[in-house]
Amino acid sequence: MSTIIRALIGGALALVGWTLVMIIMPFVGPAGRQVAVIGESADAVRTVVAAGGRVVEVRRGATLARGDRPGFVRALYAAGAPLVVEGRIAAGCFAKAGA
Repeated sequence: MSTIIRALIGGALALVGWTLVMIIMPFVGPAGRQVAVIGESADAVRTVVAAGGRVVEVRRGATLARGDRPGFVRALYAAGAPLVVEGRIAAGCFAKAGA
């Protein structure tokens, strides 16, 4: 196997691993952690409110939110969130709205 193919496979595995970490992180740790609800902002805001959380910031493609009760991430998915990821890291991946 060539070095280029090995590098591509290694990079792909790293990307998949990082994505899984970002998806799993909201489910671990204490309540009140910031999460990012990925998707159209108006829908995401409605989802956060329906799940009993509060909006921290709306960005292009993601809405940052917090919920103080355990199970907030599960409540987001139950309310229709398409994808919830770790918020502090994800915040840097999405441009501020209006920027």
